[in-house]
Amino acid sequence: MKTKALLLVGSPKGKKSTSHALGRFLLHKLETGGLVVEEVTIGAAMRSVEDRRLLLEAVDKAGIFIVSFPLYVDQLPAPVIEAFELIAARRKATGANTTTDAAGTGGRIPKIVAIVQCGFPESHQNHQAVDIVRRFAEEAGFRWGGALAMGMGGAIAGRPIEEAGGMVRKTVEALELTAVALLKGENVPEKAVALMAKSLIPKWLYIFVGDRQMKKAAKKRGVHKRMRERPYAHSA
Repeated sequence: MKTKALLLVGSPKGKKSTSHALGRFLLHKLETGGLVVEEVTIGAAMRSVEDRRLLLEAVDKAGIFIVSFPLYVDQLPAPVIEAFELIAARRKATGANTTTDAAGTGGRIPKIVAIVQCGFPESHQNHQAVDIVRRFAEEAGFRWGGALAMGMGGAIAGRPIEEAGGMVRKTVEALELTAVALLKGENVPEKAVALMAKSLIPKWLYIFVGDRQMKKAAKKRGVHKRMRERPYAHSA
């Protein structure tokens, strides 16, 4: 029976998100390598009891479980946290969270891999979120397969990775290396982690473009003259 790889997209933007673009690229490489694949958007899966049941069943059947999400104030998005709580509770109820691998071969214990990206220029801003997913893996009885963390996610802006141009060259290499490793039963390679952490464009350019876009959005909404207001600052 072929191993199944499941992608959980944790961005509220769903399939229009950078999280989906990164996760889908990796999933496609795994599918090309012979795995059965499936993807679920967490936000949509949290809307009804039936959709949550289908999400949990998809996790039950996965050999590789990939969660791709954006950073929200050093944290995971609320729907991802909710999904993790449901998954952990189900695995605890079935005893799956206590499964051990004494032989060291992995057996049928599912492996979890995280892809986290943020709007900050620095990839290290994601480290706390990675630690949270690693702890979830321990508590829920998954094997920890590693994580890819990327800064400057806003530069991709939800475009398919294949359409993002030369700036994602190292990102593509990181995802391809990860796919090869996972297909071999290995974890995310350190080289892939290092490549994913590289800046997509010069930091000064990313900040400059982001600043201009913010000012443009403020002007469009008629609040550009109020951007420097400090309503909660204490008066001298």
